[in-house]
Amino acid sequence: MTEDESPFMHFLSIQDIRQEGKIKHTLSDIILITICAVLSGHDTWKGISDYGRKQRDFLLRFGFSGKTSPSADTFVE
Repeated sequence: MTEDESPFMHFLSIQDIRQEGKIKHTLSDIILITICAVLSGHDTWKGISDYGRKQRDFLLRFGFSGKTSPSADTFVE
C-alpha cells in the first residue's frame, strides 16, 4: 500500500477549525494516533499520547507527519 492509498489520508480533507496560531500538531495526526491507539486497547488520553510516542515508526507508514507526538493535554483540549 502506498502513502496515497492509505485510508488515513482521508483525514487530510477534514476542516480544522482550531485557531491557527495555537496549532502544534495537525488534526490528521491527532486523529490517526487516536484511532490506532484506541484500536490497540488504550482508553486514556495519557495512554493514547504514549502510544503515539512509542509507535512513531508504525504511524509514519500511514501518513503521520513525523513531528513529535502530542501530549495528553493536546488530546483533551
